[in-house]
Amino acid sequence: MKEWKKISLFVCVFAFVREFRPIEPFYAAYLTSPAINITLIEVSRDVYSVGAYSCFVLIIIVFLITDYLRYKPVLIVDGLCGMITYFNIIGSPGILRMQIGQVFYGFFFSSEVAYFGYLYAMTEDKRYYQRITGQARAACLSGKFISSLLAQSLSLINGSVPFVELVYMSAFGMFFSTIWAFIMPSVKHSIYFHAADIESTTQTSSAIVYSPKGIESETVKAIKSAYQEKKEAVKQCDIKKGNFRKALARLWNDFKNSYSDPYVVKLCFWWALAYGAYVQVYTYINVLYTYTLDLNNDSEFTLYNGAAESLNTLIGAISAYLIGKLELNWFRVGDAFFAVGSMLAGLVLFGCYCTRTLWFIYAFYIIYGCLYQTMLTIAESEVAKRLGKDSYGLVFGFNSFIALFLHTLMTYGIVQGHVISVTTAQQFTIYAGYYTFLGLLFCGFVVKKHLTAKEKLLVCKL
Repeated sequence: MKEWKKISLFVCVFAFVREFRPIEPFYAAYLTSPAINITLIEVSRDVYSVGAYSCFVLIIIVFLITDYLRYKPVLIVDGLCGMITYFNIIGSPGILRMQIGQVFYGFFFSSEVAYFGYLYAMTEDKRYYQRITGQARAACLSGKFISSLLAQSLSLINGSVPFVELVYMSAFGMFFSTIWAFIMPSVKHSIYFHAADIESTTQTSSAIVYSPKGIESETVKAIKSAYQEKKEAVKQCDIKKGNFRKALARLWNDFKNSYSDPYVVKLCFWWALAYGAYVQVYTYINVLYTYTLDLNNDSEFTLYNGAAESLNTLIGAISAYLIGKLELNWFRVGDAFFAVGSMLAGLVLFGCYCTRTLWFIYAFYIIYGCLYQTMLTIAESEVAKRLGKDSYGLVFGFNSFIALFLHTLMTYGIVQGHVISVTTAQQFTIYAGYYTFLGLLFCGFVVKKHLTAKEKLLVCKL
């Protein structure tokens, strides 16, 4: 097997198992069930909010240390944090224990960038970057699909949601991902910080001590050996300091070059803002399901959260795959595509607020997932076409940072009610307005491009 295929296989297995968390579609239902017995308001404002703040703070740390630590240690800690997250909701935990679990979940959620960075650092032939990225994303979506489908199947077979069993299965998935991370090959050199280590080591080890007569006393040899070791230690220290400065300079140059293209900036703007709203929708859609049941006083309805999540993932993956095969001039039609797609996303999210029928909310969420994954695929592929190959992880990490910053602001201002106090259903009108704003903004880009083209045409005629 070729080396790049071997690395891709390792990462795909890790990504698949990492997303094997069957409790996720029923997380809010579990916390409000008799097993835990906290209110929906406590789930939203006291538990989930800690996870949002933790994600935002920790993604900065993860972003800075991942490349320096050469990825693998971060992948191992990622799995351990996932295990701690789920072990903290087993039994009869109090609010504080669940909040501690959410702190660890923040690291787990933030370190997704690590296995993509590992993928790029371990693949020397940059021609395969696009292919292995697609494979890793497919593995991630497949893990979510299988996980949600299994959770729903067990719920139907059992007659009710087996919450505790799903929590243990999720913890086992995290345990397996930790073990798998241990056996993954280590990164010998990273993209930025350790790129020159091998070269400097090779140069140092090639030095030969020359003695004219070839005969020296043991004392002289010992003195020379100690002196040489001290000299090499100082030299290596200087090399590492120089490498660190060079790495920071290279990182800054890659950052400036990546965001110097207006087309990339525009797509990254949509990507970061849409992703921030997606995290909010993904987090609070389960709260909306339980909120709607409570509003309808319906205690007999069978929850199909797992089925909705699995269909959301599957249809989103299929639509992303199909749109990826379309050969269109996205530079020309992309603005219109994002304008229409964003406004449709806003429309279906508004539908989540308007209806009190859970089946319709499931359907709207699936449609939203399809629209989001389709648009994200185009945004990612178009940005990747214009980036230096070493900059994929950098841009992904920075966009994630902006997205989680927005997610944190919305959590503080909307969910916790520090800016505006709304119900769970009313939150979705804000998300709808958010996507509608993005759609209108890209409509403006369409109009501007059209007017600019007309002006150029008039100038040419004159």
